[in-house]
Amino acid sequence: MRALAAAIRNGSIKISPDPEKPIPRPILMSAGALALVALVSIATGRTTGVGLADTPQMRTIAHRDLQLAENADGSAAVVDAGTLAPLIAVGVGEGAFAVEALRNLARDRVRKGVLAGGAFVLALKSDGRLVLEDPETTQQVELRAFGEKQAKAFAGLLPPAGAEITGDAK
Repeated sequence: MRALAAAIRNGSIKISPDPEKPIPRPILMSAGALALVALVSIATGRTTGVGLADTPQMRTIAHRDLQLAENADGSAAVVDAGTLAPLIAVGVGEGAFAVEALRNLARDRVRKGVLAGGAFVLALKSDGRLVLEDPETTQQVELRAFGEKQAKAFAGLLPPAGAEITGDAK
């Protein structure tokens, strides 16, 4: 590190262009044009919707309302929001994908200024997608994006087939 600092100080390594050898004008013009095209493309996409991906609204065929219960000792649990029955418990220093996914959604609520404490919705959509939804912020996390093992961990939290669905299904 000291050798690098010494080389910069004595001028053998240049951090900025030499006033006698400026950056060629065509390179500067090309960089500016590239930045302008990027900004115009982003603005066009946001105003017209062209090029933006949107998840279609599908009917929910099964769901469960979940809450994250954080304990003072650092342990956490995923509980059923209606009955408060624990579904997954994680000790101090342990991790579980379900707990971390709910923690991330809870952090997003805080960042967006939404009051914490409401339930999250684990929903099985009619097209087979398993989605974790936050009704407060309208954020959706498609669980198959994290792999089959993680999606199966959440699928085990859905109510058994034929069980009555409670809560606000979309």
